[in-house]
Amino acid sequence: MASVLYAWEFGAALGHIGTFLPIAKTLREHGHTVNWVVTHPHQAARLLHQAGFDWMQAPIRPEQRRDGPPLNYGDILLRFGYADSDDLLGLVVAWRTLLQLTKVQIVLADHAPTAILAARSLGIPVMLFGSGFFAPPQLHPTPNLRPWQPVAIEQLANIDLQVVSTINRVLAQFDRPPITYLAELFQVEEDTLLSFPELDHYPNRGPARYWGMLPAAIAADVTWPDVPGPRVFAYLRPETPHLEAALAALHQLRGAAIIYAPGVSSELLDRYSAPHLFFSPVPVDLNKIAAQASAGVTYASPAATVAFLLAGKPVLMIPGHLEQYLFARRVEELGAGLGQNPEQIGGKLHAMLARILNEPGFTSKAAAFAKKYQNFNQETVMTNIVARIEQIVSC
Repeated sequence: MASVLYAWEFGAALGHIGTFLPIAKTLREHGHTVNWVVTHPHQAARLLHQAGFDWMQAPIRPEQRRDGPPLNYGDILLRFGYADSDDLLGLVVAWRTLLQLTKVQIVLADHAPTAILAARSLGIPVMLFGSGFFAPPQLHPTPNLRPWQPVAIEQLANIDLQVVSTINRVLAQFDRPPITYLAELFQVEEDTLLSFPELDHYPNRGPARYWGMLPAAIAADVTWPDVPGPRVFAYLRPETPHLEAALAALHQLRGAAIIYAPGVSSELLDRYSAPHLFFSPVPVDLNKIAAQASAGVTYASPAATVAFLLAGKPVLMIPGHLEQYLFARRVEELGAGLGQNPEQIGGKLHAMLARILNEPGFTSKAAAFAKKYQNFNQETVMTNIVARIEQIVSC
């Protein structure tokens, strides 16, 4: 039986762990050992302890300031240890040690570029496990992440070359061949994307294999407030921009709302308490709640947002950072939702939510997405992923 390691380096929230958890359980049932290396152990405690898994802390470098917002994927890496070869070497050695201690035969990389680099240095196969954002397309330079802002291709290339130089100095420490461009790092054993073509953060990726979004392993049942009108489910976080504006919009809703807002202060929740609002203390079954709701409000979490789209329901998205905003823009391009730019002042969320609920075009576009993927089966995808993992480790 195989030793599998799930690596999560960048990002936050339950979706990362929750999406892999059903697969991890199946792998365990098949006799494999599943090792978890996570960037936020407190998130792991919410799901993994009850499931009987242990976990380890991912090696991470606190974000370093750079002028302006990140322009491409290389610019992101420069902020997290890839600007200095000693910093990166320290991270890679730490990842290598985890891989060696666990005797892993495959790494499942959920936005974990340094785990991928460490696996490359050890000759361990990697299977990507995440959205399109986690794996930039095989282009040089990696594309502009702010398409509304023109950026010279030479500037993007120079950013990537800085990262490539740092990576190659580290690879040389382990007598491994260099890479010639940044996206080459993501040439792995299996580069399948857990997304849909319409929702890829990189719309001009080119040919790729999309497996579709997987459900998060969050399955508590909750009851809607018994009031007339539309039903809205909201998934918010303390760092959600315009959090109070979102709560205010839901408070003004003439209908019922279930709100899951982990980490939001009780004082804030009490302030917006109302008979038509139910603040769930536990995660909910997203697929079930989406089928029951009229619309969703998310922080542009892919798992939560796609659950609503597959149910034919429109979404209001309040992204908190660039990755989420790029995803929200793709949903907007579908016509199935609206997104609030995190870099702009909010205040119109009540009107945006009213549009989502009252303008039939949003629901019809979401319904068109659901119809297109009506035969999409998440259980089949999970079965195929497990089979592919077992195929790789048996080679």
